[in-house]
Amino acid sequence: MEDIFKPQSLTIGELFGNKDALYQIPRYQRPYSWGEDQLSKLWDDLREAQQYEPNYFLGSIITAKPEEASNYLDIVDGQQRLTTLLILLCVCRDMYPDINAAILEKDPFAIDVSAIKSSIRLNDRFERLRLRTHSNHESDFQNLVIKEGRATDNKRPYKKDLRIEQAPKFKFMNTAAFFREKMEELGEEETGQFINYLFNSVKIIRIDCQSVSFAIKLFQVLNDRGLDLSNADLIKSFLIGKIHKQYEEDAEVRKQHEDQFMDDWKSCENIATDTEESMNNLFVMYEYYLLAKNPERSLYDELRNLFDARYANEVIKEFKDFVHTYKIDVYNSESPIMYSLYYLRWSVYWRTIVTTALYVKYPQFEEFLVKFRRYYYLNWLAGNTLSKIKQTSFNLIGYLKDHKPLADIENEWNKQLNDDVIQRAINNLNGDIYFEAWCKPLLFMIEYEQQDNPPYYSMGDRNIQTEHILPRAFNKIEEWQFANDIKDLDEWINTGANLTLLSGSKNLDARNYAFDIKLQSYDGTGLEDADDKKISSFKITQNIVNDYNSNKFNKEWNIDAMNGRWMWFCDQVEKILDVDLEKIKKNLIQKT
Repeated sequence: MEDIFKPQSLTIGELFGNKDALYQIPRYQRPYSWGEDQLSKLWDDLREAQQYEPNYFLGSIITAKPEEASNYLDIVDGQQRLTTLLILLCVCRDMYPDINAAILEKDPFAIDVSAIKSSIRLNDRFERLRLRTHSNHESDFQNLVIKEGRATDNKRPYKKDLRIEQAPKFKFMNTAAFFREKMEELGEEETGQFINYLFNSVKIIRIDCQSVSFAIKLFQVLNDRGLDLSNADLIKSFLIGKIHKQYEEDAEVRKQHEDQFMDDWKSCENIATDTEESMNNLFVMYEYYLLAKNPERSLYDELRNLFDARYANEVIKEFKDFVHTYKIDVYNSESPIMYSLYYLRWSVYWRTIVTTALYVKYPQFEEFLVKFRRYYYLNWLAGNTLSKIKQTSFNLIGYLKDHKPLADIENEWNKQLNDDVIQRAINNLNGDIYFEAWCKPLLFMIEYEQQDNPPYYSMGDRNIQTEHILPRAFNKIEEWQFANDIKDLDEWINTGANLTLLSGSKNLDARNYAFDIKLQSYDGTGLEDADDKKISSFKITQNIVNDYNSNKFNKEWNIDAMNGRWMWFCDQVEKILDVDLEKIKKNLIQKT
């Protein structure tokens, strides 16, 4: 039985010089991307090793037999190093055509230009390395690097051009210019010594695998770092392969369909960039939309199965429409309800569900969105994990695709969102909420209810903090000593009765001052060291200032003020989450 993988220790001379040394960068790989940092590190490591190490290990590359019959091996891992080394050889070929000529008769291991040329092209007919990431990339590589005399013509490109991901020609040019500069510094004789060391003493392990899928699994086992190769890359390769197979007899039609595919793919990549998502995550959403059930296989295997009987251009068009819906109607939405969904855990599930509802034009969307938010938030507040809502979430996708009436959908999810879950959510609201992950999102939702056109408040904004009106250390602060006489006051500290929102600078200004001085920080007046002289932008904090200015609660943050705040807080939560909080309202009143 043939081994599923076979490791070989090869010198660089063997890596590029053996009869089986034919490599291709497959379609699923990203374009060449090495920049100055990686080039400098490789060069410095090799030059240092030349001085001190008789043999140097440059790492491993993983290859696989491509799905189509070919003499070339797919590079699954190591394409950046392999491409860079080949550019180095092309620069040396063009720069020093007589390299090592003076020592060839004395040193049997000296590398001459014919050995270098043979490492670039086998029998002067087959490229040792060819690029399949895009037809333009292959032609650029040929014209800028591979053809004799071209590698040393390259000049450093502009930095703005180097930032263009899908135009690796600028990286080819930059790498060639980098090695030309380095070899000019060395001169021909010292460059010859370096090339001899590179070919004969620098080693790499090439691991040949029988299949691409096994090669990827092996990569994951051998490497702690993230996989350079993504499921999205493999999906792209599979779909382009379908185009080539479908139109193999008509090159012109094949090119038209491939160009259209790549245009649509690029549009999807732009959407991924615009929405701060990866293509992988967008494909997961699309997978969940298509399946409406828990996947049984890997993302690539599942989508390959789903796409197998479909036209590639039809698939990418539908995917583009789906993710465009996500971008325009979800990511770019200015709806406060949509804002509040972004604080939820299980993001891929809610995003898929909401995008599905919009994509299939669910007729009761607005009403659905309000009730859907309630469903997810009550599960979160109750302490439920993903396992509790996962199946219901997949069911929802199917219900929406079928345009199932909203009343029927509610009946289905209420089987999971039962009285026990709702009661646990209510119990968790009735106590310390400050350290709960949902505390600030809940305050944000209450804030959204106070404004007509609120901005989005990000959980990642460090300038927004949760403020304790009565300081947590009140019993150590002279101005709050009166509070020590109130029974069980510490039970109020981390509840909805004593929390509000402030910007970072205002929160720092407020600190542990007496209430009347804290209010000056809240509205930005009176504090000489206050960083922000404007009234708090948060309505829920302005309400406290307004009560103070109207002499409500005798301008004190006393038990009556906290009780009033608690009642207001519960009223807001009742309105947002459609729950009955009468019992916990009365419970806290009885403690006063």
